[in-house]
Amino acid sequence: MEEKMMIKGELEKKMKKMIIISSVIVVLLLTMSIFLRIYLNHIVRNNMIDQVDNTVDKYIHIIQKQIDNDFQFLDSFASVLQLENITNNQEFPQVLEETNEQNDFITMMYFDLNERGVVANLNQEVLVNKPLTDFQEEIQRVVYDTLANQRTVSDIFQSQLTHEMIYAYGVPVYQNKQIVGALIATQTVELLMDAGQGSGILGGDTYAYLVDESGQVLVNSQYDIFHQTSIFQQPFLQKQDYQQMKEHLKDHQDITFSFEYENAQYHALLKPIGLKDWNLLCVNMLENSHLFADRNMRMVGLIFLSIILLVVGLLIYGYRIILKNNRELQKVAYFDHLTGAYNFSYFMTLGERYFMDNKCCSVAVLNIHQFKFFNEIFGHDLGDQLLCHEKKVIENHLHDGEFFCRDTADQFYVFLCETEESVLLTRLNQMMEEIIEYMDLLHTNYHLKIHCGVAISSEELIVDNCFEDLMVRVMFALAKSKETILSNIWFYDIELHEQEIMDNYIESHMEQALKDGEFQLYLQPKVDMETGQLQSSEALVRWTTQDNQQLYPNQFIPIFEKSGFCMKLDMYMFEQACLQIRKWMDQGIEPIGISVNQSKLLFYESDYVERLNAIVQKYQVPAHLLTLEILEDLVINNVDAVNEKIEQLHQIGFKVSMDDFGSGYSSLNILGKIDIDELKIDRIFLQEILDGKNKKAQIILEEIIKLTKILSISTVVEGIETKEYHDFVKSLGCHYGQGYYYDRPISQQEFEIRYMKERR
Repeated sequence: MEEKMMIKGELEKKMKKMIIISSVIVVLLLTMSIFLRIYLNHIVRNNMIDQVDNTVDKYIHIIQKQIDNDFQFLDSFASVLQLENITNNQEFPQVLEETNEQNDFITMMYFDLNERGVVANLNQEVLVNKPLTDFQEEIQRVVYDTLANQRTVSDIFQSQLTHEMIYAYGVPVYQNKQIVGALIATQTVELLMDAGQGSGILGGDTYAYLVDESGQVLVNSQYDIFHQTSIFQQPFLQKQDYQQMKEHLKDHQDITFSFEYENAQYHALLKPIGLKDWNLLCVNMLENSHLFADRNMRMVGLIFLSIILLVVGLLIYGYRIILKNNRELQKVAYFDHLTGAYNFSYFMTLGERYFMDNKCCSVAVLNIHQFKFFNEIFGHDLGDQLLCHEKKVIENHLHDGEFFCRDTADQFYVFLCETEESVLLTRLNQMMEEIIEYMDLLHTNYHLKIHCGVAISSEELIVDNCFEDLMVRVMFALAKSKETILSNIWFYDIELHEQEIMDNYIESHMEQALKDGEFQLYLQPKVDMETGQLQSSEALVRWTTQDNQQLYPNQFIPIFEKSGFCMKLDMYMFEQACLQIRKWMDQGIEPIGISVNQSKLLFYESDYVERLNAIVQKYQVPAHLLTLEILEDLVINNVDAVNEKIEQLHQIGFKVSMDDFGSGYSSLNILGKIDIDELKIDRIFLQEILDGKNKKAQIILEEIIKLTKILSISTVVEGIETKEYHDFVKSLGCHYGQGYYYDRPISQQEFEIRYMKERR
């Protein structure tokens, strides 16, 4: 009851805190909406001004592109006239007429050096041998400039034929690098302006005008503000700005100004086009833009108001729901839904709270052996019933101040106010026996087994005010308990503590140790059984720490295999073996072969062979001196894949050995399928034979050696420790022996002194 009241009080405190925070959020939202409205108004105005600037730049670019396209067309046509020399041909007038009809020009003309021309007007007959003097002065000026070797554009003028405002292009025509004529084309200014308007860059409230450097409006927009007059004659412009604007126009500078016309606000930008003295004037109506902005502001305000109302509504609704369903929330937050026990999260909360006040306590963890298979055999319903039964048993054995939880699947943690190991052993055994009695109710022969780990917070193993450390240690004890399939209880003790420290040291230092070269190459000789001479060696690893502490493979290899670090170590040891062979060769010593262990994870790496070959090439050592030792469990069910990888290794020159044959599941069938060069027979065979425990093993070993000889596979027997072992293995006809009888694993320096001096 006390715990439930405490939970309810905590929830109510959190709810009050949430109300305060939500109220602050509402006030902040209101304040933000006001400032956002002011800020957006400012942004909208600036965006409208920037929009006019961008519009002018895009419009000018389109006009310039249109003029460039017209010039490109005329240049291309002039090149055709030059190449084909058709200006003197009788068909030239028809060609000029057809060309004019295929583009947007009003008129196309060609004048020779005698100032006689051919003129093609749209929808009119072609005029031939027309004198230049019959044309307007603007046309004559363009022709003269063109014949003077200039590509030119005329001023804007009114056509005598169409009464439209037009301008003219002129490009010279060459023959034999000499000017022979001028190609002229006229175009309406409206068509030039329409090129920009048709691109869609002008919005509904933006208008464009063409103005010369005197301020005269050359081309008006559909929205005629300036009435085809000078912009300096408009009553709505400030007269004090006239002089500055005229100077800017003359200097071809951009001009920005604002004005009011018919009760509407406008922003304008006047910018040189870069051709003649033409300028583009774009005018934007700000009033309509602000109407659009105001609509957006109102929409933003409504959205903010809706959010505020929604927050308030949800807050009220959530508060009522939380108060109404407080008990259900407690179950979800702190209780296991299946058994009704505390969940792990709440167990940790209570454990840390009690642990701060009382260090004299213990934590036990109970785990059902292979609970997953129990579910598969008896079904999930009976599995759930077993868990509920376990919960009741634990609950019935608790004393005041003790509590427990169910974590994942079948794992239960128990907090006990007891530190006496014998008392804990009695209490936990009673719990486990009552849990196992559940199987009697099922009337089956299935034997339920329970593993239990216990960690005691004692003076020897005091935890530094950290309940989590105690939890880590209880899991360490459980892991030891699981090493046997029998039901048992394992207490975390000094030995486990030291092992934990060592494991933590290994895991935290292994990467740096590899970088610092703390892993050292040791060599153990392989001896020819017939001659007793050194044949090759096996590379073994030793870890010498910075403080000269010696670590052996049985301490760190299992951890490396779990973490995958063994792949890095194997490649490192392979490179050390190559380096040692290289040193012997450089010293004039005849090198011997070195065998290097290779883990299963590394062997199946996609770039495994390439990496080995790269190292061999790096040190320039013969690949046949390197034997790669693989375990037989790597081969089982993977014969084809292993053979494929071995074939790649053989192509480079490596040898492959199967290590520890006979230590586990061994099949003679494998020897016939796998393409190995060497078979290493485990010491177990020798021990069983010479200890007299297994006479059949001698027959099997003899047949294995005979079989390997038939298959051209050399054999190595490991673990030869006495002369008796040596004589027996030699009598079987084995090729090579390895073991302490010949020598222990020694450092490469000692190995060189003892064995390699004679090979110089």
